[in-house]
Formats: sequence, structure tokens, C-alpha cells
Amino acid sequence: MHHHTALTPVSLRLFVVLPVLLHVKEFHHRHRPCVGDDVTWFLRSRPVPAELGTGVRHGTLDPVPGAVPTTGFPVRVRVVNWALSGPSDDRRPVPGSADLRDVHRPPKRFLAGRDRRDTHVLVDLAVRRT
Repeated sequence: MHHHTALTPVSLRLFVVLPVLLHVKEFHHRHRPCVGDDVTWFLRSRPVPAELGTGVRHGTLDPVPGAVPTTGFPVRVRVVNWALSGPSDDRRPVPGSADLRDVHRPPKRFLAGRDRRDTHVLVDLAVRRT
């Protein structure tokens, strides 16, 4: 674990912060990384809702074709909760309804109601510049 997690102007010269989106299923029976933990995730570029920001990469804890292993440490962790719509067997997130809440570590249990659901974790990952 890093003794510092807040990035200062000096450390920003050493690190770049990448927003990484992980599906909540990634944490099922696995270590839930908290701010400051050393992690290696496999990142890939895929479209994400604009309301989550620009430059967001999808991440997974398991190697997958086309994903690049990336090592760093989380400096911010947020749970993404969406309003849902559609038939009961195919509920989908409603665009523009994302609610993000800051957490130190992803929870053991994610909220999963009929009308709203935690679907992802958005992590600001500090990666050493090369």
C-alpha cells in the first residue's frame, strides 16, 4: 500500500490518473481494492456513457484478449448507481441517471433494487509515467 494517496503537484509529474470503469461482478468473491492499494488491472478502450467523463477505460481483473495489463493505485473510488427501465427480464440503465458516490473501498454488497442498481465502480487509477 502507498503511504500517500493524495496526488500533489510534485507527484503529478510522476503519475498520470486514468479513469477506469469496472463492473460490480468483478468483485464477486475477490479482493475489493481500496484507495492506495497496489493493483494490476487489464484495461481496454470501449464506449462509456458521456456522463462518466472522457478518457474512461474499461477494466477487468482477469486477462482478456486485447486488454493491456496496467499497474497503479486507486486515488479515488466511486460506485455508479443507475436508474433502470425496460421489461423486467431486460432492465437497462437510463441515460443521464448516473449517481456516483465516493467510497474508500467498494462495498461487500452492492445495491440492487428494481428501479435503481449499482452497476459499476469508477476508479481514478494513478499510473507511473513512462
